[in-house]
Amino acid sequence: MSFSTVTAEMLHSKEHLTDPYPLWEQMRHEQPVFFDEITKTWVLTRYSDCVEAFANYEDFSNRLYGKTLGVVFGPTMLDKDGSEHVVHRRIVAPEFVGKRFEPYYEAIDRNSLQLINNFPSGSIVDLVDAFTTRLPVNVIVDMLGMDQDDHDRFHTWYTTMMAGLARFNSEKQKMGVLAHEELAEYVEPIIEDRKLCPMDDLISKIVHAEASGQRLTMSEIQAFISLLLVAGGETTDKGIANMWTQLLLHPDQLADVLDNHDLFDSAFSEMMRHSPPVLGQLRYSVNEVTFSGVTIPPDQTVYIQLASANNDETIFRNPREFNIRRDDLHLSKERKGGHHGDEGRYGHLGFGLGKHFCLGYEMARLEAVIGSAHLSDFMKNPRLAPGADTTFITKNATRSPLKVLIEYDRP
Repeated sequence: MSFSTVTAEMLHSKEHLTDPYPLWEQMRHEQPVFFDEITKTWVLTRYSDCVEAFANYEDFSNRLYGKTLGVVFGPTMLDKDGSEHVVHRRIVAPEFVGKRFEPYYEAIDRNSLQLINNFPSGSIVDLVDAFTTRLPVNVIVDMLGMDQDDHDRFHTWYTTMMAGLARFNSEKQKMGVLAHEELAEYVEPIIEDRKLCPMDDLISKIVHAEASGQRLTMSEIQAFISLLLVAGGETTDKGIANMWTQLLLHPDQLADVLDNHDLFDSAFSEMMRHSPPVLGQLRYSVNEVTFSGVTIPPDQTVYIQLASANNDETIFRNPREFNIRRDDLHLSKERKGGHHGDEGRYGHLGFGLGKHFCLGYEMARLEAVIGSAHLSDFMKNPRLAPGADTTFITKNATRSPLKVLIEYDRP
């Protein structure tokens, strides 16, 4: 395979934004550790290098998130390192996995059905507008114990804060900060009330949770709620949209999941490998570090291009083939502790790895799987609507279709 020299201009070209996978393949072969002169960022594209970077806590810091998320929300666990990160995560993490998360299954069921019942009349629905952008936020609102009548209000805050993370758009950033301030003002009296009169909701549990003798402050709880809305909403929103788009583009596999809803678990895993909604994660080099024979100096911005790693042909066969029955990918579970290729299967990196592994991974999977099962029960014979545009749009380090137009037969 012959390639031309990779340039920074190619990384920022319209062609690359439209379909980034060919250039990433070239970079993995030719320049797997690439310095982007335009953004002054080092880009890692190989699976092995990305795994190594995720696991390297001595030479890398998460402090760069203070310049993105931190500008809108204030300090969160994402921009913390070392013991500070560990303590902060231990306070909130137990509520999002295993048996502690089981009480929230009902919220996923209820909100999925409510949204489906409100689908527009007729036989065509935009799944993004009617379902995927709303389900994660509505579930989070219910988990927090907020008034269900405020779903639309939280949806507005979520979309405004998400837009505010655009680093080079000061007006959107300003609106994002204002949205966080409005949300913080809204939840402050609720947080104070839960301190005195705890209830069976997520806010009460976070208010009273502690690790190493520490509890979250008011501002930290407010920042965490905003982070939960944006991080939990955005990833799941686009993840469900991406999964359904790929299934609709592969009718044989769609028929399989419609016949056996348990296969939505496998479809979610393959989506996170093949078409992850989040393309990468930032790190900051505090020491000199070497990947694939290239040394990155200290004090550098490094981008772990997980979407490229997930499509590394040395790890996954025919990586650009969407296949919910592939035998080289760990299906139906996340690989929080590692990427090990036991029995020839590797884990996708869509949620990261190690200490900074996505806190809401189980929530995202359950919302996608449970929500999709309800969608399948309601939408008979779902197919792409005439004229549907399945183009994936790259924006703010995420990639997803703007709309998912589905034509279906009503039950």
